[in-house]
Amino acid sequence: MKVLRAEYLEQQETASDLVGLIAEKEKQLPVLADVTGRKANAYVFCHEGITDERIDTLIDDFFIIHGAELSSLLRMKYSQFERNGSVYAPGVIEGANDADTLYRKFAVNLIEEWTHKKLPLKFRDDVISLTGAYPFRGARTDRRKRKIF
Repeated sequence: MKVLRAEYLEQQETASDLVGLIAEKEKQLPVLADVTGRKANAYVFCHEGITDERIDTLIDDFFIIHGAELSSLLRMKYSQFERNGSVYAPGVIEGANDADTLYRKFAVNLIEEWTHKKLPLKFRDDVISLTGAYPFRGARTDRRKRKIF
């Protein structure tokens, strides 16, 4: 009986120590959530900066190599829109079907068609393959943790 009582008291001490440790850790939760939120925010901000910078560099490289041909083709297309949609022609309304408006719509539709339908993400880049196109999905929820507490 004495042995059982000693074990029981030892278990109670362990339980009370555990309750004390849990209470101590719960006091640290707001601080940890704030630190986690700040670090996740910094990570997402840095990741988006690296990705934006790399994409801009790749676009610049593309235009250095192919810019003259692309520019000439787009200029020819704009000339067609100017011939067919002059503001002095009957039925042409500025801002609706004039050359500038038609050209902008053409360029946006052309880019969307090629990037979304015909060739979505067909290239491999070392930087983007290492960092990923998007931040780690849990980081966006972690950056909001400091608002919870």
